[in-house]
Amino acid sequence: MLLTNAFRPDPRVEREASALLELGHRVTLICWDRRGELSAHERHNGFEIIRVHSVPSTYGSGWRQLFYTPRFWRQAIRLALQISPQAVHCHDLDTLYAGWQLKKRLGCPLVYDAHEHFPALMSIYLPGFLVRALVTWERFLLRQVDYTITASTVLRDEFLRLGFSPVITLANYPDLDQYISVPASDVKSLRSSLGVSPQQLLVAYIGGFSLNRQLLPLIEAADLLPEVQFHLWGDGHQKQRLQEAAVKRPNVIYHGWLSPAGLPLHFKAADVIYYCLRDDYPGAVYNAPNTLSQAMAAGRPIIANQVGDLGRIIKAANCGLLIDQPTSETIAAAITKLKNPQLRQRLGSNGVRFAQTTYNTASIQDALGQLYREFSEDKSNS
Repeated sequence: MLLTNAFRPDPRVEREASALLELGHRVTLICWDRRGELSAHERHNGFEIIRVHSVPSTYGSGWRQLFYTPRFWRQAIRLALQISPQAVHCHDLDTLYAGWQLKKRLGCPLVYDAHEHFPALMSIYLPGFLVRALVTWERFLLRQVDYTITASTVLRDEFLRLGFSPVITLANYPDLDQYISVPASDVKSLRSSLGVSPQQLLVAYIGGFSLNRQLLPLIEAADLLPEVQFHLWGDGHQKQRLQEAAVKRPNVIYHGWLSPAGLPLHFKAADVIYYCLRDDYPGAVYNAPNTLSQAMAAGRPIIANQVGDLGRIIKAANCGLLIDQPTSETIAAAITKLKNPQLRQRLGSNGVRFAQTTYNTASIQDALGQLYREFSEDKSNS
């Protein structure tokens, strides 16, 4: 059973669910639909989704979420007990308490899947004393976990240094076949529908609009490059501010949320992918975004800043341009360099090669298979 706070399965959850299904496991996802936007029960790509609707809330509530999260835990535990899972796989810290309670009641293995350093992520939403409380809370719950997965090698090393083991890293690997199989005619048709001519450069941001992303400088870079098209897909805390900035610029277009099924085509339609983090965000060093591996799978160069796993992977793969400070000027300068089609082709090809050898779904399936085989062997030996 997978437990997540997101009402839609994100690409990481989707890939892990698919890998577990391939291994012959039944998969149920319990998640929190805070605004009741989707159906309470759904069958999706072979696994079942159960959404908690009875705890209304909003994203970006900050410390007020403390009043709602325990109610979500209670509902998730109640629903999970009806399923009686053989293992509980918790995505992010705000679901881990529910997983621990299920482990105590059912005696099942507990997996903690840390997408990022959760206390560091919350530091941009919560006061310092609550962030310190989250650090203590996470370390307590980690002692109850049987296996920890991180998306970041930096976070993995930190957990191991603190004495928590075993810990492995499974970064956000896409299904390469979905990107390879995108027809060139579909790419051409999408660019045409977006109003982008074959000669124009299309710079895209595709992802969440959380407060740790440097998105406003990207939009401001459009003033310096009026001949370049800037397109943004996503949703989150910065949405209103970004929409207000985009509407003032004729070469910037905001499209709203993009479904996972549309990711391969839209990444392939872009010429350049952008992803930069705030340099005052403590979690930046732990961030290994879906956007990076999706850009690599699509063979598209990425512009990012040189922090933690993000900079480490781009440097190792030589699949993009790294900037120190994301400002409109530095972003525009990087885009100007990437007007060179030979440079884009070389960086994009490097990303594809790295994805084929390291960043692919087969590695996720192998690692998850080994993990769950160990659980099965432990159970049969007990």
